[in-house]
Amino acid sequence: MNPGVLLISPDFPPARGGVADHTLRLAHELATRGPVAVLTSTANQSSQPFPVHAEVNDWTDAESLARAIAARAAEKNLLWQYVPHLYGRGGVNAAIGRVMHRLRAHAPGQLVIAHEIAAPFSPLPHRFWYALNHRRQWRQILVAAGAVGISSAAWLEEWTRREPQRAAKLFLLPSPANIAVVPVPATHARDWRAAQQLPADCRVLAYFGTLSASKQFDRVLAAWERAQDARRPVALAVAGGHATITVPDALRPLFRPLGYLPADEVSRLLQAADVLALPFIDGVSERRTSFMAGLSHGCAVATTLGHNTGSTLRHAEFFAATEAADEAGFRATVNSLLTDDPLRARLATAGRQAYHARYDWPRVIERLETARRLGEKSN
Repeated sequence: MNPGVLLISPDFPPARGGVADHTLRLAHELATRGPVAVLTSTANQSSQPFPVHAEVNDWTDAESLARAIAARAAEKNLLWQYVPHLYGRGGVNAAIGRVMHRLRAHAPGQLVIAHEIAAPFSPLPHRFWYALNHRRQWRQILVAAGAVGISSAAWLEEWTRREPQRAAKLFLLPSPANIAVVPVPATHARDWRAAQQLPADCRVLAYFGTLSASKQFDRVLAAWERAQDARRPVALAVAGGHATITVPDALRPLFRPLGYLPADEVSRLLQAADVLALPFIDGVSERRTSFMAGLSHGCAVATTLGHNTGSTLRHAEFFAATEAADEAGFRATVNSLLTDDPLRARLATAGRQAYHARYDWPRVIERLETARRLGEKSN
């Protein structure tokens, strides 16, 4: 993306989180194609092969934010990472839209990557106020930006209907895997089990991500318990998470709570696993990087369909899914994958092919470059 890119994001390593990881990987990908710099918060310091300007103290201060961007934006395209809660208390920050409007004369092709748009409406007054103001500032951003990449097809479909006059600016921009596939030997699955002191013939059910209510980890535990077979045990390996996990005493020898792992160790886990279980409460979408990591690593993925699942994924055939409300169906799907070798192999191959064709980082950069050209023309 010539002549260069100023990538704007409050989150950047060593901060943890999906946006921080995405920003780092995106910056590296952009840097292979041209000059890139990152503007982030003073709390985040990092040594990278591109400039990282960790100097924004207050993202709600429109004057200082505009000055900081202008000081670093000479001959650069502006690329904003957007998740409401990154920019202010409750995710409400009127300064962002004002700054984008002010910079239009200097940066007519501003790009926005929307990983989230707005909180759902709630009967609680303060949450209702947050949700309402998220939508107000989102509409300001839609006006100011040259192009907006939305990470979920369901949200893209929704906002194309809501704002048809802005539809030409909107495009799908998936969030690819932040975990690179590391090389492993042909004996890796066996070696990994041995290193974890697991039975050589066991199946491995994996979970990757935080243990939040939206991830429905209790359903993973239930599916794991149901899948046990006296002829072939099933282990459960969990990467990430915060909470203490309680499992039945009889299954404790097959449980591996691995905690937060370096990226290469996550890759090794995914390449040793038979099934990756991801029962999202709102359904799988193109923004779920754990799902993308499963596809890229050739895992057979068991997940769910919900209101955040767009039409393409809802009809896809490269993973296994049930409706998010169907708890029994999810357990049955996991069990079916663990016992059906040909099905697992087919989904693993189809998932990897779909990832490289539709969602991988080169595809994302291509979409950004196309959007940049169209955004400059639209302004």
